[in-house]
Amino acid sequence: MTGDRYARLADIEWWDQDEVRGAHAVVAGAGALGNEVLKNLLLLGWGTITVVDLDRVEAGNLSRSVLYRPSDVGAAKVDAVVRAAGELNPDCRIDVIADDLRVGLGAGLLHRADVVLGCLDNVTARVALGQLAGQAGVLLIDGGLTTWEGALRLYLPPDGPCYVCGLTDDDLRDLTLRHSCLAYRVRAESARGIPTTPTVAATVGAAMVQQAMRWLSRDRHDMTVPIGHELRFDLAYDRFWQVGIPVNPDCPLHPTPVLPAATPASSGADRWVDILDRWRAALADGEVVLRLPLPVLRGWTCPGCGRQDAVHRAHPGDRPERCPACAAEVALDLVDQIDGTQQWHRLSPYATGFPRWSWVEAYGGGEARVFELAEPAGPDSAAAAPPGRAGKDGD
Repeated sequence: MTGDRYARLADIEWWDQDEVRGAHAVVAGAGALGNEVLKNLLLLGWGTITVVDLDRVEAGNLSRSVLYRPSDVGAAKVDAVVRAAGELNPDCRIDVIADDLRVGLGAGLLHRADVVLGCLDNVTARVALGQLAGQAGVLLIDGGLTTWEGALRLYLPPDGPCYVCGLTDDDLRDLTLRHSCLAYRVRAESARGIPTTPTVAATVGAAMVQQAMRWLSRDRHDMTVPIGHELRFDLAYDRFWQVGIPVNPDCPLHPTPVLPAATPASSGADRWVDILDRWRAALADGEVVLRLPLPVLRGWTCPGCGRQDAVHRAHPGDRPERCPACAAEVALDLVDQIDGTQQWHRLSPYATGFPRWSWVEAYGGGEARVFELAEPAGPDSAAAAPPGRAGKDGD
């Protein structure tokens, strides 16, 4: 008998528990599939796990989600994950983001991770995660479920395919409609997901984490990680197959990895106007603009009662907002760049809702440079960080 919980794992010839302990995984989605992925990462002793999900636990989750308990119903899923992780393996650090991943994840966070595991249930979120992971140059393992089938796909562009490469013309049209058509958005948001079983989720979740482990330890074994391939499981007829995902040469959103410029340095606690001034000086161009990774909602106008309000917060763009007075959907005033004329340019990125380690593009002088909104230095950095982004330990 041994007191080391990882002793049997250490018996594997190529295993390195210290490497696993030092690894960082980002898990997007904490539903049935996300639960299985998280369970396996926790059992392996994966050092740091960042979980992003904006939903709350419902009673219907209990039949398919191994980490949730009846007492969690009504709680934020990420809070229930923190509770379960502390019970399952307090060695692991759990960081949580209770937000839409488009608003809550900065590309720099993914750049610091070893692998990203997508456990999402809609195309819009998958596109956003694929863009962030591709820009950050990190392996994305994307999983999906149906009633009897499950699949995972491994993406590491630019040389291989990205998620958008595999979308059909109908998929791309649906994405456009989601951004532009209220009726479509309402239908999409009210639609229930495809029903599935815990056995399908367990199968795909295990395969996703197995691929993550193979990727992490790829220098110590001769197994090939099937990047650019799809692994599909048909549990109705006991079939498994692997196929290559073709690269679409006309892909409209094919991401390219970026290495952010180190200077001039900027943090998420600096004012936008000061960041802009630094880049105008660095590029010797007084007309430099900052292109944002997601729009800022400057304000809204209600077509029903005429009410207006200023907001000045990062916004995914396709999320409808309603008037607090008459409940009508409001018209959004969105902007995706900063030129120094905005009312909110004296606020900081954190004050306008941008997550830590966001990547912004400075454009001017005939060139574009991507830079990172770094964490502010000094003892007050935690207080300056945006609310809801702080890490939580599993213990």
